Amino acid sequence: MKTLILNGSPLYFSELTGKLLDVGSRLQAYFCARFFRKEEPVVKPKKGAVILVGGGDGHIDKAYGTACTLLHHMNCHDIHEAVYSHNTNERSAIYDENALLGVKRILDFFSAKE
Repeated sequence: MKTLILNGSPLYFSELTGKLLDVGSRLQAYFCARFFRKEEPVVKPKKGAVILVGGGDGHIDKAYGTACTLLHHMNCHDIHEAVYSHNTNERSAIYDENALLGVKRILDFFSAKE
């Protein structure tokens, strides 16, 4: 069974939160191991998914790209498409039917047999 990684974040200025980026910065050691020492620090492959929530206008490309970069450094290359809820300053994400359906698809993706 593969390890599963779910990366969830509110969006601040169309990007992941600073705290999540702080955690992601610690993955620099994995990049250095791979790039400079030609080692594979995380051998076991993983499945990943990203959930983003924001009150803004719907720009997720930058945040999703950053989240995928972090997942790749953890040897996660089987990544579900982004699930997101926008305009949460007007409507709570709990009422976003598309986002809730996306979360269900992530659960199906994670539970699918290899």
